[in-house]
Amino acid sequence: MTTSGNSLTGISSDRSNNTKVKTCKTHGIMHEFMLHKSMSDNFITSLRDQNRSKFRHLFIQNPASGSTLGLNHQHTSTASDNVSGSEKFRARSLTIFGNVEESASEFCRFELLRVLDLQECNDLEDGHLKDIHKLWHLKYVSLGGTINNLPRNIEKLHCLETLDLRKTKIDILPYEVIGLPHLAHLLGKFKLGKKDLKMSELEKLLPKKCKLKTLAGFVADENAGFLQLMAHMNELKKVKIWCEPTGADSKSLPHISKAVQKFAQDGMDTTGVRSLSLDFGNSMGDFLGSIQEYCYLSSLKLRGRLSVLPQFVTSLCGLTELCLSSTNLVGNDLSNLSKLRYLLYLKLVEADLRSFVIKNGDFPSLRRLCLVVHSPVLPTIGKGALPYLVSLQLLCKDLADLSGIKIEYHDCLEEVALDSMVSTKAVEMWETAAKKHPKRPKVLFLKRIDPSEAQSSVKYVAADGPIPTKGSSIEFSQVQLTQNMLQNECIIRSVQSSSVNKPNSALKKIIVSEPHQTASELSSAGNGAMPPSASYAAASVQHNFFIFS
Repeated sequence: MTTSGNSLTGISSDRSNNTKVKTCKTHGIMHEFMLHKSMSDNFITSLRDQNRSKFRHLFIQNPASGSTLGLNHQHTSTASDNVSGSEKFRARSLTIFGNVEESASEFCRFELLRVLDLQECNDLEDGHLKDIHKLWHLKYVSLGGTINNLPRNIEKLHCLETLDLRKTKIDILPYEVIGLPHLAHLLGKFKLGKKDLKMSELEKLLPKKCKLKTLAGFVADENAGFLQLMAHMNELKKVKIWCEPTGADSKSLPHISKAVQKFAQDGMDTTGVRSLSLDFGNSMGDFLGSIQEYCYLSSLKLRGRLSVLPQFVTSLCGLTELCLSSTNLVGNDLSNLSKLRYLLYLKLVEADLRSFVIKNGDFPSLRRLCLVVHSPVLPTIGKGALPYLVSLQLLCKDLADLSGIKIEYHDCLEEVALDSMVSTKAVEMWETAAKKHPKRPKVLFLKRIDPSEAQSSVKYVAADGPIPTKGSSIEFSQVQLTQNMLQNECIIRSVQSSSVNKPNSALKKIIVSEPHQTASELSSAGNGAMPPSASYAAASVQHNFFIFS
């Protein structure tokens, strides 16, 4: 079924680096309609529903407000009303966002629960998790920004496959988590405990056959525990490492280099996905120069200062995705990247790229090029270079014109993405150039999201268009469009209230959800196939996104 072409959905900016769309976003009215039908057909329901025990997918949003995702649903009692101690729940997934309040005492009663999504809870406390070990069927758990510590009894969740701690404030990971027998995806940013264990003791923490595929990620400091354990995680496909700004001294750097080399060399016998992300912090990443052997990685991200481009990068076998951020590399070092003849995606986040020259014959396989710069002076791209380029992202808010880029050189170009803060003049120039191109590529706009942490990378999300100045005609059009949408929503609500609730089997295939980044990231961790735990995560009922099963 094609819906994006009929304007029922919009394609989000969350794409994989091979241009495949990861998620689609429904427009407000369509989302309301789909959610209404899903609830009417008994596919999902709120915990306030008196018949909640019959449903397999439950959600709670802002119990204190008395609203259910903005719908005028017939069930408006609070989540804890009329819940008897003997009531049996069949729910396999539970999503809570907003204020938890008294609902926190209820979720541990769902004995058959496989998915517990608490990532958007505003007032969840560590004490609310004290009985989580009783939900021993759990396969997926995500926690939010108010959690500081994990309970030690989490080691009893033997079925757990995915643990998402990225939004939490957890710094120290309990050793018990590493020993979970079926854990495949561990997400967050943490260290192992300060307890100094010998290598023989660390090995005992791991199950006999460690199934961990994603470790994204951990902080490398004076405790080399994670780095040593990596050698025994034979199924690892995706790893992210942060170098501690003060702890990554000469003692720990050899451990990092050895762990990276072992991980990359283990991939020589495979052709699947193998991803490594290294953030050097305030350290120098020159320790990678000690790796002389040929290695295999399909994706590599490096963030932090480099004095030269390591030979490790240019000698990688199978590298198709490369991101260099804040490396301060210029000129010849960047030009050496052209040796990567099979590269499909290149992203450079640098202060200045004016000395970077891409000549005819460089990057013969490149499909997507993303340049994030402070200076509006862009690299020089010669005629005949990048013959298969389909996506060009030029993210600089001070971009005033075409900056010497000639898109007519790229016959396969399908889209050009600009910073949403660029001037109106620049927008007009790029749109004119796109209209003259034989393939008429789309001109898209991405909005800059500044990182919450100083050491994090800048991110961009899709924007409807360039951000207008006050009093502009664009702003007036946006207001007018919003008013029209509100009027249409009123019409749809009227039609919904007067329609007959007739079951529709086709709509039962719709999962109204907003999959976290987990699902999209994990899909790249195992030969492109989404693990079962990520599928459960995608079934968590949230807002704005949907997936067709």
